[in-house]
Amino acid sequence: MITTLIALVLAAPATLTVGSKAPPLAPFTADAWVKGEPVKELQAGNAYVVEFWATWCGPCIKGIPHLTAMQKEFPTVQFISVAASENGPKEKQLDTLKTFVADKGDAMGYRVAYDGDRVMGKSWMEAAEQGGIPCAFIVGKDGVIQWIGHPMEMDKPLAAVAAGTWDLSKAKEAATAQAKLEEASKSFSKLMRSAQKSNDYTIVLAKLQEMIKSDPTNTQLLMTKFQILAGPAKQPQEAITVGKQLLTMDLEAEELNQLAWVSATEMPKKSRDLDFSLAAAQKAVSVSKTAEPAVLDTLARVYWDRGDKAKALATQQQAVDLGMKDNTDAETLGELKETLEKYKATQGAKN
Repeated sequence: MITTLIALVLAAPATLTVGSKAPPLAPFTADAWVKGEPVKELQAGNAYVVEFWATWCGPCIKGIPHLTAMQKEFPTVQFISVAASENGPKEKQLDTLKTFVADKGDAMGYRVAYDGDRVMGKSWMEAAEQGGIPCAFIVGKDGVIQWIGHPMEMDKPLAAVAAGTWDLSKAKEAATAQAKLEEASKSFSKLMRSAQKSNDYTIVLAKLQEMIKSDPTNTQLLMTKFQILAGPAKQPQEAITVGKQLLTMDLEAEELNQLAWVSATEMPKKSRDLDFSLAAAQKAVSVSKTAEPAVLDTLARVYWDRGDKAKALATQQQAVDLGMKDNTDAETLGELKETLEKYKATQGAKN
């Protein structure tokens, strides 16, 4: 599967970004402040975290303890969590929000506001071209936006802002670079759709190489190139070259597992480099630390294809055992067991 980079389609450039003056708070009525003292305006001399979320958003709910912990760690920073994307009949949204917040109690240790008309949603989220929640804005004591992103990733930026050590100029440069990359991604998406129709990936790969040249350590771009070369472009040797470059970089276990699985199972047999597949699979197991059934399953497959049947059986058994211990879903666990039985039967037949 091609990465989300290919599917990225963006709108016009953001008018609100890092370095912009923060918009005013919406004129909330008193009963729209569901928790905490109302904040009528962003005051100079105070730092703020303005987070957008919703009661139906799983990642938002998962991040509540983190926000509570950060509010305790930075008591001088005022956290305002704005529910600006509630679903259901509008006349019931506020009651739903109040019930949710009341049920959370002290676990939700910061201000919560309701933006029923989505005034702030438009002036903040839409203006910043932020299409997903949760999303947090750090506003400095000067009223300027210092950082925008996922609240689970704002620990270091917020600590620096609170300590007065945050480098806004560097943050603006990083935001500008990211915006340029996303704009390039928009163009790339169009090229990719055209290539999928024509089955000619020459222009796509040239554009991708141009993007990589401007950001050579971007693993997402390199993973996308690997997947295109290994898959629709049908250039397996070139894919392995990119894959070997990726092996030297800081990848997640899932990404390493993908390199191993694609190179071992989806490329033409005559083009496979099982030494590379083994290196990727072993690194995936190492990075995952406690390992994952899917990662062990890939490593077992590579062992099997390399002719090391004993290691394949032992590793596949580990995958099954771990899947049972971790309550892996029945379908996946069934597939792991089926593979294990195939290995046993095949080895038995050859013995």
